[in-house]
Amino acid sequence: MYTTELIKGKTYAVMGHVFLLNQVKEIEKRVFQYLDGNEFFACKEVKAPADDPKTDEPVKEEEEPVQEAKNYTETELKDMKKDGQEAVIVDLGGDPPEFKNEGERIAFILENQEQQEKAGE
Repeated sequence: MYTTELIKGKTYAVMGHVFLLNQVKEIEKRVFQYLDGNEFFACKEVKAPADDPKTDEPVKEEEEPVQEAKNYTETELKDMKKDGQEAVIVDLGGDPPEFKNEGERIAFILENQEQQEKAGE
């Protein structure tokens, strides 16, 4: 299990989560990996106690609810801030540091959304 707390700023939205200042929130591993090292967050991996009955059950990571992937338009992407675009890139399996500017980020998102639609048909 992973938790994070917003320690700078008032709010922060990323990967479908909205974080409020000084509010500890349970997050998924992929969100933890994205936010860990970000100076605005205090991220922790919480180990379950040994006597916790939940630890006796096999861990099934694939039981996370499947969210309907949102398809963004070019206009919506241009209206987003850089961190929002990067969150979408991570959701699509990309690596945000690979992109030098907004145009490259938007092109990647639009292209990958189109590929996912074709694969889902």
